Amino acid sequence: MYLVVCLICITISIPGYIAKSGIKWWKGIIPIVNIYYFLKELKISPWLLMLLALGLILLPDRLLILTIICIFAPFIIADSYGHGKKIGLLGLFFPFIIYPWIAYISGDYIYKD
Repeated sequence: MYLVVCLICITISIPGYIAKSGIKWWKGIIPIVNIYYFLKELKISPWLLMLLALGLILLPDRLLILTIICIFAPFIIADSYGHGKKIGLLGLFFPFIIYPWIAYISGDYIYKD
């Protein structure tokens, strides 16, 4: 149930995250494009993404990979938008509050080129 809540909250918040990084917000609504821009703006290593994708494809226990993603995602998102580890920890326990809060209310994207 927790994984479903995390994924729904991230999905609702992606247009806000993308708009804060300087990309048009409507690109956050298109299903595959929004994941591309979201991962691109978080500056995640392509090797890590390839490893996680292979794990989701090849491992019989895909829920383990999704759990790992949902554990580390709040810390990466909080860091990308100028918040510290405390907000990342709150995002781990309260994703339904913290993800939309960072996306639409607080925080500025700090990795601008």
